[in-house]
Amino acid sequence: MLTVRFPGQRQPISVQSIVWLEGDANYTRVHYQNGTYMLISQPLRWFEPRLDFLRVHRSAIVNPAFVYEFRQKRSRAGWVKLLDGQVLPVSRSRLANTAARLAVNP
Repeated sequence: MLTVRFPGQRQPISVQSIVWLEGDANYTRVHYQNGTYMLISQPLRWFEPRLDFLRVHRSAIVNPAFVYEFRQKRSRAGWVKLLDGQVLPVSRSRLANTAARLAVNP
């Protein structure tokens, strides 16, 4: 079981319990599988090298294991739907990478 230790936290957290991360300036909300979240005083860029997650937007990183659906429209707009029903936009600049990482033809 992979774990990560967040700044200011004593216990490591199971990576498998993290659904997605939401950036808010220099803070990040870590959303867990049980529906709770924790506010961490680090920007999203701190998490990118530590977690093998997918950056879908400047303010969102998702755990690919919790992605239920990915859609890309002709207008180059896209979104991912997570297993818990949460829908997150995928930025135009990240559409190709998201499609490739989720093994979907763009």
